Amino acid sequence: MNRSKSEYLKLLLKGMAMGAADIVPGVSGGTIAFITGIYEELLKSISSINFKIFSLLKDENIKSVWHKINGNFLACIFFGILFSVFSLSKTITFLITSYPVLVWSFFFGLILASSFIIGRTIRSWNFQKVISLI
Repeated sequence: MNRSKSEYLKLLLKGMAMGAADIVPGVSGGTIAFITGIYEELLKSISSINFKIFSLLKDENIKSVWHKINGNFLACIFFGILFSVFSLSKTITFLITSYPVLVWSFFFGLILASSFIIGRTIRSWNFQKVISLI
């Protein structure tokens, strides 16, 4: 997929947000991926990495395989996550110990926001769907 430099920067920032969330116990980077709209592409890209792709390395060049696994996307997300984990781990630990209510409220708000986003994707609500949420 062709993306502009600003789109790659946005992906890097989304990866950084995922990494920051991963540092907090009980909060998932996947929640951030979902909220930021990259969850499906992330799953599809990760699932494209399998034994078949490694066998393609013999038959095709690295550039072709990189394109098939959506390597630029995965690299931006991965480096964003790594950057956050290494640069923010002490900061977030400090914030959690110094301002626990604010930090947990922020992350609870993210989880609540993701539930609203999921709720909007459900076309018709019925009793079973409501019960499954509880």
